[in-house]
Amino acid sequence: MRSLRQKFSMIYLCLVIIIALVGMISVFSFYGLTKTIDGLLTDNYKSLKIINNMIEALERQDSAILTYTSGNLELGLKDFNSNIDKFLMWYYKEQNNVTEAGEKELVAQIKDHYMEYINSFDQLTSMADEKNQEQLMEYYTISIHPIFLLLKDDLQALWDLNETAMFHGKERTAQNAQTSTYLVLTVSLIAAVGGFLVSKFFANKFTRPVEQLTESMKEVQAGNLDTRIDIVSDDEIGQLSREFNKMTDRLLSFERSTLGKVMMEKSKSLAIVRSIADPLMVLDNEYKIILVNKAFEDIFQTQEVKAYKKHFLEIVKISELYDYISSILSGDDMQNKENIFYHESNNTYYYFNVIINKVKDIESKMNGIVVLFQNVTELKELEKMKTNFISTISHEFKTPLTSVMMGASLLADCNIGSLNETQKDVLSSVEEDCQKLANLVDDLLHLAKLESAKYVYDMAPAEIDRIIKNAIKPFYQQAESKAVELYYSIEQDLPKVYVDQERITWVLNNLIVNALKYTKSGDKISIIAYIQDDMIHVAIEDTGIGIPEEYVNKIFEQFVQVENSDLEIRGTGLGLSIAKEIVHAHGGTIWCESTLDEGSCFTFTLPIFTTNI
Repeated sequence: MRSLRQKFSMIYLCLVIIIALVGMISVFSFYGLTKTIDGLLTDNYKSLKIINNMIEALERQDSAILTYTSGNLELGLKDFNSNIDKFLMWYYKEQNNVTEAGEKELVAQIKDHYMEYINSFDQLTSMADEKNQEQLMEYYTISIHPIFLLLKDDLQALWDLNETAMFHGKERTAQNAQTSTYLVLTVSLIAAVGGFLVSKFFANKFTRPVEQLTESMKEVQAGNLDTRIDIVSDDEIGQLSREFNKMTDRLLSFERSTLGKVMMEKSKSLAIVRSIADPLMVLDNEYKIILVNKAFEDIFQTQEVKAYKKHFLEIVKISELYDYISSILSGDDMQNKENIFYHESNNTYYYFNVIINKVKDIESKMNGIVVLFQNVTELKELEKMKTNFISTISHEFKTPLTSVMMGASLLADCNIGSLNETQKDVLSSVEEDCQKLANLVDDLLHLAKLESAKYVYDMAPAEIDRIIKNAIKPFYQQAESKAVELYYSIEQDLPKVYVDQERITWVLNNLIVNALKYTKSGDKISIIAYIQDDMIHVAIEDTGIGIPEEYVNKIFEQFVQVENSDLEIRGTGLGLSIAKEIVHAHGGTIWCESTLDEGSCFTFTLPIFTTNI
């Protein structure tokens, strides 16, 4: 806790710190200026000195060559070789002192020309036994002297570069000195204004609670007992404000509360809780049970007295329920999802749709959690009966349908007699309708299999590009026969997905078949895969006839078919519904975007494979 004295001391400390900052900035500015001057003298002047020594060594070597060609071979060779070491010594020093743009390239060029110069002299020495002085001098003039001049030009260019840099550095130093002066002046001005503003800010901050306390006392005197003071500090004024709030709280509590009313409301709440037919429990903020009803006691085989103040997982043996409650309380959007939990008690199976509600006080702080176990066991049983019924009927219907299709096929092949044109047309219609019924039966069996509680997906990491390529391969010939362009575009280096490859291939096949149905000659069908929002997106896009706007949000429902007078091909109305079931089972979503007469785009998402899955 800081007292008012300490706070005013803080104001003065802030002013001292501001002054110290101004001093430090000034010191750093002048220190930087000094370093710039030192660097100017050290780097560029050093390079100029080195270049001068290199020129001197090079000229001595040239003199040594002339001595050599004049007939004094031993002295010329000795002088030339001794200056090689000197030249290279200064060269490597310059190579380690490169500071300017373009200097590195010049240094490398000097080395190349110098190596050529040495090699030319070696060639001259190899000719000494065979050539006379006049011939050696001619070789020097033609082959060696031009390289010598080229080297001198390189060294002069290097000299000019460093000399120019040194003059520019001088100009920069003058400019930096001027900038440092302006900087110090600006910082000093800012420090003066800042010191004034800081002093004014803290002065207002320290006196504002006193003014607020005065106004609040006037409000309480006028009868406004719910008046509170915001506690912004722990100093003497803050303590006084806290005690003032406690006083008003007691006055307000005394005015509003009556014990009888509170007890009556509590009795009503308990009666409502106990009369609810579905199991219900009330938890505190630590997930401990504070209240249950009779239905909860019966199904979870406990008593309120035994369950009181125990963590709910000690009574309700559903581990997934903790994650669900935590996600709801943390604000995750799971309210619109079906949250069915399974529980077995006394050899009886229950299915519960769990509903979570927070209990908040007048300050919107959470004081508890109400968990309602809505019993949906009968609905689940009905759903299971429906699935079994569809599966049984489909199996029973498939056998005679197969016989009809075989008979129609025998008739069409004229194996048991010839047919006239009218009979062939009728038989063709029969075969077409039988095929539609067979497709419907297959889709119903597929749907019943997916909806079965016993169905297990064979989930494994897989490469989406491989799945797409395998799925699209059987349709190239069909697309070519319709003059439809079928192709895919897959983003590079996509991560693996965690899927049942057979089921996802079925989804792709269904969407590609639909696209081929509703496209004409000259249309295009593309399968695109890309990553977005940490999910793999797969889009099947076509330029076909499109879907009317009123059907876009309905086509994923069972037995929904698009009514279009121009469309002769009809499906079973189950394919997209099954695709939706499969995608949702993988933790993804599927949707459609379509414009009539322009085309459609069906997109679904799949989870990326991670080691946490």
